[in-house]
Amino acid sequence: MSLPTHLTANSRDTAIGRITLLSNARGICALQLPGDSIDAPPPLPGSLISTAFDRIDDYLAGRRRSFELPLLIQAKSAFARRTLAAIAAIPYGQTRTYGELGPARAVGRVCATNPLPLLIPCHRVLPSTTPPGHYRGGTALKSFLLSLEAANTAQLLI
Repeated sequence: MSLPTHLTANSRDTAIGRITLLSNARGICALQLPGDSIDAPPPLPGSLISTAFDRIDDYLAGRRRSFELPLLIQAKSAFARRTLAAIAAIPYGQTRTYGELGPARAVGRVCATNPLPLLIPCHRVLPSTTPPGHYRGGTALKSFLLSLEAANTAQLLI
């Protein structure tokens, strides 16, 4: 995959496998999950991308619930922008159905093309009939992320 000249790619191994972040001077543009991740150099220590990877590692270890990072969402339509914002607002450990966020098929298309999975948590969006549903990283990863969040939410209630 060749990158547009204005983007930088950095990769790092995580608890779920190699992830690549694509960024520019203003923020993070895309996250590639294992299986889609390209081979790229690691981020520079102390950089925004290094911080982003540290936060992803903390999330995957159950020590973080949100990311607070500059995300550059380049959605092609107003509906996609609104849907991604609604997905980003789903609290940690909670889920919504596609239909709760809008027309189910259209919401599913937005989830399938979410450029920032994990950071915009489309894994929290489920079908109303047969959860967990599809996920770009695979259903096993989606189930893992949902279980991770459920376990950490349950621990806080004790």
